[in-house]
Amino acid sequence: MKFDMEINDPIHGFIGVTELETKIINSEPYQRLRRIKQLSGAHYVYPAAEHTRFGHCIGAMYLSGLTGKRLLGQLGFGEDVLQEVRLAGLLHDIGHGPFSHVFEEPLIERQGKNHEDVTEWIIRESEIGDIIEDGGISKNRIANLVRGRRIKKMDSVVSGIAAGQVDADKMDYLIRDSFYCGVNYGLVDIHRLINSMEISQDYEIHFDLAARGALESFIVARYEMFLNVYYHKTVRSVEVMLIKLITAADRVLDLTGFKTPEEFLALDDMSLVSRIRRLDPSESDDAREASIIMDMLDSRVLYKSAFEKVLHTEDRFVSKILTKRKVRESLQEEIATAAKVPADEVIVDVPTLPSVPYNPHQLDPMEIAIFEVIEGKRVPRKLSEFSKFAEMMKVYLDVIRVYTFDRHRAKVGRAAREIFQEVPDAALIHM
Repeated sequence: MKFDMEINDPIHGFIGVTELETKIINSEPYQRLRRIKQLSGAHYVYPAAEHTRFGHCIGAMYLSGLTGKRLLGQLGFGEDVLQEVRLAGLLHDIGHGPFSHVFEEPLIERQGKNHEDVTEWIIRESEIGDIIEDGGISKNRIANLVRGRRIKKMDSVVSGIAAGQVDADKMDYLIRDSFYCGVNYGLVDIHRLINSMEISQDYEIHFDLAARGALESFIVARYEMFLNVYYHKTVRSVEVMLIKLITAADRVLDLTGFKTPEEFLALDDMSLVSRIRRLDPSESDDAREASIIMDMLDSRVLYKSAFEKVLHTEDRFVSKILTKRKVRESLQEEIATAAKVPADEVIVDVPTLPSVPYNPHQLDPMEIAIFEVIEGKRVPRKLSEFSKFAEMMKVYLDVIRVYTFDRHRAKVGRAAREIFQEVPDAALIHM
């Protein structure tokens, strides 16, 4: 590919950028990603974790390109499809709102949309789509690739590069977030993973058995980053507070009521905080709540974790039930009543994820497809057949925490322990 310029990235080194990619990167919608923190609350714990979606998306574009070079030639595709794959990596997070995933909870409540829905909308309806079309590429095609859709038979490979089970997005954020947080959990041999990829007879991406160690390291890195960084008790405390902040401010400022891409793109970390700071606390109870939480965050007066359990379950239904808002609210009321504290001063937080990246197109969605070479032929296998660790990790990780103010910590902790003792001990693993 012909590159128009280079970007010096601390993770991947010099990254070449094509003329079309340069136009997108220099556009106002894309430059907005400089003002969206990659990890909304992590800098309260890891001071250097101030990096943004901007750098991550460029890294995802680069890794999409490396993976595309590895795989697309096997399908007979040339640089035109490689450019599509790189654009999918570049734009996969263009729809993130202020403070990244934190904005999604109030957005889902209000509009029933997540950042992936907004990403597709931005690609199709904003100037980003016009730039793509002017470059001779279908914006609808890029929107489908970003969502991992399979319009054509071979799209299971093409779309899986940027939005798949072991994709460019995950590989980049693990090593990038690990670097900026100053931890070693996210160390992954991404080049070993990419160079072990092949295309199966049914057009799926699978990995050489010889890369088993790299795949196990990838699973461990992802698990440890979630448990120790993304789900860190103080990081989640900040994020819980940000969700309450945005929810309260939304009722005053109509933050999630946007109707055009331009209205959404006016929202970023700085603009949101600026608008909240200008609120008059006497205007309403919601304005007062937003102002109080903003002052608490400014002074790093955070909610304290009074109770924690790490739950591993093979049942997606159990995991999903715990994350339901009404279930959490019911538990909050029960704990608050038992502790004799106001119900709005108890917060139950249950972040969850599959410990092995999820592939909805497989019968066993937490299985990673590999192959073994026997007498010169590639024979399809499952990673769990050769890795006891991979088999053990096919569970959902739920971190159940109860937060409250420091003054209520002891009695809320006692109440939570009594209530959560009803969870069968066999389902609980203390980490």
